[in-house]
Amino acid sequence: MNEGDYYVPEKILYKMAIFRGGDLNLDASLHFMMRATREAGSYIGFHAHNGLELVYYASGSGTTQIDKTKYGYEAGHFTVTQPNSKHDEFRKTETDVLFLVCFHDNKRIPLRNGLYPDAADGRIGQLFEAMAEELYGKLSHYQLKLRSLLTETIVEISRLTGAPAPAATEPADRILDYSRNYIEQYYGTRLDLPGLARSLGYSYDHFRHMFKSYTGYSPMQFIVQRRISEAKRMLTQDEKALTTIAINCGFSNSAQFSMMFKKEVGMPPKRYREMYADF
Repeated sequence: MNEGDYYVPEKILYKMAIFRGGDLNLDASLHFMMRATREAGSYIGFHAHNGLELVYYASGSGTTQIDKTKYGYEAGHFTVTQPNSKHDEFRKTETDVLFLVCFHDNKRIPLRNGLYPDAADGRIGQLFEAMAEELYGKLSHYQLKLRSLLTETIVEISRLTGAPAPAATEPADRILDYSRNYIEQYYGTRLDLPGLARSLGYSYDHFRHMFKSYTGYSPMQFIVQRRISEAKRMLTQDEKALTTIAINCGFSNSAQFSMMFKKEVGMPPKRYREMYADF
């Protein structure tokens, strides 16, 4: 299996959804979720995602390296891999996995890279299975149920792994909340980021550094992720032309849209629509 094969699932459970959760403003854009059985002796080389990856090992054994740390996994373990962290995976024995990639605000509910054992009652595995069941069954209001399960999964992982709770909100955090929400609202327009920074009382360089520390993304990366997420939704849920989708999502033209989409997703928009539109 080469690196490109990683993006072609045996069974795709979900394509993309955007959820906003409660007072914490927990934004979770679920790029995809997959269930797969990997053959013994198979290997995927080092790669990285633009979103948070969570992998649950339902069976099997092997190794995975996240950044510079190597771990040995067994059934009932799970990994947390932050955006842009390089990682690989070698399966010593046949391995059943459930995994997802989502856009997650690590400032709100902190998670740390690593391999962790599930709780004694298997709650993390149960939550993964519950999400898979909702995504596969698509019963009424399944998206609302999924939002709850995804949020609960992130909270339980944070508790189980001992990740620190966020500090009390400071005035600067409220300003960054405002800027993030502003970008969320107007991502489809031509945003003046230096102007936004000046309106908040910061130089753009300082604002960019603060925003990245707060969200894990630079302002422009945040905009691109939001535009790509909306483009995925439009590609799979309606039949608008690529040029229309490009303009609606804030790209200058279809050429720029296609180039950015392929860079972030690993395939051109047309191919993405062909693969997932009928799911």
